[in-house]
Amino acid sequence: MRRDRQLELIRRLMKHQEEGSTAYAPEPWRNELSAYVDPVRAEREREIFFHQRPLPFGLSGRLAEPGDYVTDNIDGNPLLITRDRDGTVRAFLNVCRHRGAPVAEGCGKAKMFACPYHAWTYNLDGSLKGIPDARSFDGLDKSELGLTEVPALEKDGMIWVGPLDRTTPMPEDPMGSMSEEFAEWNFGSYHFFGSYRMVQPMNWKLVIDTFLETYHINVLHKNTIAPYVQSNRTTFDAFGDHHRMVAPRNTFPSLNDMPEDEQDLITHAAIVYGFFPTMIGVVQGAANIEFWRVWPDKRGPGWSVIELSAYVPEKPTSEKARNFWQKNMQLAIDTVESEDFELGRIIQQNAENGAPEHVVYGRNEPAMSHYHSRIRAHLGLNSSV
Repeated sequence: MRRDRQLELIRRLMKHQEEGSTAYAPEPWRNELSAYVDPVRAEREREIFFHQRPLPFGLSGRLAEPGDYVTDNIDGNPLLITRDRDGTVRAFLNVCRHRGAPVAEGCGKAKMFACPYHAWTYNLDGSLKGIPDARSFDGLDKSELGLTEVPALEKDGMIWVGPLDRTTPMPEDPMGSMSEEFAEWNFGSYHFFGSYRMVQPMNWKLVIDTFLETYHINVLHKNTIAPYVQSNRTTFDAFGDHHRMVAPRNTFPSLNDMPEDEQDLITHAAIVYGFFPTMIGVVQGAANIEFWRVWPDKRGPGWSVIELSAYVPEKPTSEKARNFWQKNMQLAIDTVESEDFELGRIIQQNAENGAPEHVVYGRNEPAMSHYHSRIRAHLGLNSSV
């Protein structure tokens, strides 16, 4: 992050610290709990947010070299994301054009993909390479039988996939006005460390809600995060649909005793980016970044699939380094899964029971009201209820 931007954020946090305040929304904001359970709304959300918009997939380091590939399944769409021989990131439906079987599993490195059913083979760019007993398919044009391509874009170190409807065009810059700041981090040089996937009985928006305020830290995370990060104190900035929050660590007050040219935001704060509407990125003090990516599970609006992926500035080359990053990642998993998601599951149950009808977000939770007002806007609903 650019130096002048860091200093501006430091000054804002220092002012909040002096006043005992935080970033505020103009007014409290109400949201209906049916937003987490209504099957009609859930179907509309799937279409608008998961089929008609590009989805952030992860940093460039997830596919670091030509031949690297990852398979995925997002809202029922089996995907194969590759880096081809020319270094271009591509995405396809992971479906053989012969009989519909997947042509790849998991992740790894490949020179080509071979269907396990009849051994049709495909190049890294998705083109059909070979057909066993090709004379049985005389008259077919191989150039028309490559893997079905899905739009993919690599920009500023981030990989985007979709829109999954394959008819809506990929925007030139899915991050919009947040793009300039994101590019300052040089995340494209970061190394993929690992990922962890879980299925939870909670609506996908409840997963994002977990990361949209720090008001709860001193209560819910009293013994885990609270010793490290200040509660109920952040900056908030909207970038169109996207946003950024900065939460000071408990070491932040030490900056008051430093000359400005020695003050460092990244070491003394957690920086949270919201990639609307499906992913949160958390830049930690050691300048690693964690992404929490979510999408609906096929079981219905009360279920979601969540993936945590971690990226580090330098590839770990020693056991000590690997253990350090693994410990950081495990702390995130344990805290969110056993504390945030434990309550999220109960909130989902309460929403399904229909009581109460509404919940309210305070002025000290501006990211919550911004996120859900943007959700409602894209659904064509009033900005508040």
